[in-house]
Amino acid sequence: MEPNLQQQNPQRSVDRAGIEAVERLIRSRVRRTPVIRVDRSEFGLGPGQLVLKLEQLQHSGSFKARGAFTNLLLRPVPAAGVVAASGGNHGAAVAYVAQTLGIPAKIFVPATSSPAKIARIRSYGTEPVITGQTYADALAASQDWIADTGALPVHAFDQPETMLGAGTLAIELQQQAPDVTALLVAVGGGGLIAGIAAALAGSVQVIGVEPDAAPTLTHALAAGQPVTAPTGSIALDSLAPQRIGAHTFPVIAAFVNQTVLVSDDEIRSAQRLLWDRLRIVAEPGGSAAFAALLSGRYRLTEPTEDAVIAVVISGANTTAVDFNRT
Repeated sequence: MEPNLQQQNPQRSVDRAGIEAVERLIRSRVRRTPVIRVDRSEFGLGPGQLVLKLEQLQHSGSFKARGAFTNLLLRPVPAAGVVAASGGNHGAAVAYVAQTLGIPAKIFVPATSSPAKIARIRSYGTEPVITGQTYADALAASQDWIADTGALPVHAFDQPETMLGAGTLAIELQQQAPDVTALLVAVGGGGLIAGIAAALAGSVQVIGVEPDAAPTLTHALAAGQPVTAPTGSIALDSLAPQRIGAHTFPVIAAFVNQTVLVSDDEIRSAQRLLWDRLRIVAEPGGSAAFAALLSGRYRLTEPTEDAVIAVVISGANTTAVDFNRT
């Protein structure tokens, strides 16, 4: 029998057992996104297998639907509904899940959110409130809304339920590609990589990838705690929240093997190559982890043909392919 997770301590432990329980809870609600296995030589990377986890095919166009469903199914939702601050993908996911479950939602995004993400939020029946220039600005506005209405905050990354939901991606990946030895994951606030790292618990090398203009996790690991970092990059709307999460950081510090920084040009190159070689559409943030491999910024500790590298393609809310122009 499925445990009644709503009756557990609200400060849920982010660990393998908790993620497995959440995976059973949300299995019928989220897509089991596919993997594609190719030879690394197709990208000039030498012999060996490369596995891409195509999470851009998830509901709402990114992995964020996993955490959104987990939050709204596990936490009591007041009559005022839910509120989220987001660079775009999390807001789209919360809007989608709220529409699916019949719950009111209020979404705050900064002006730097991409038109594709704003349009995606609107497509789920929620008109986003566009405010400020950064995720931090949108978060502050959402906190004012919470104080005024009593709505339930659904944090984009720094919430146990968000991490637990994100970690279900790793459960799927292990079932689909049990031979993976290293996994590259893009990092913003750390919700995705924390969930994945907790699920894998050291059984697979986990490498965080960040834009060099938004080194949030890299700075935090150097300092031994979350610190304010620059917030630049072409991936500003998904990978630049100023600080790594206070809840995500201890999980990441325990299980993530290293971080890698990539440039905007390297992200653009990865985005183009995914389309050119595989016809995969990915947004800049969704392409960052792949950029670390293509650019050579990430190299295997022991480069062997037996090593199987996996990369999460985390989102595709972009206008990079505009079919209105064809």
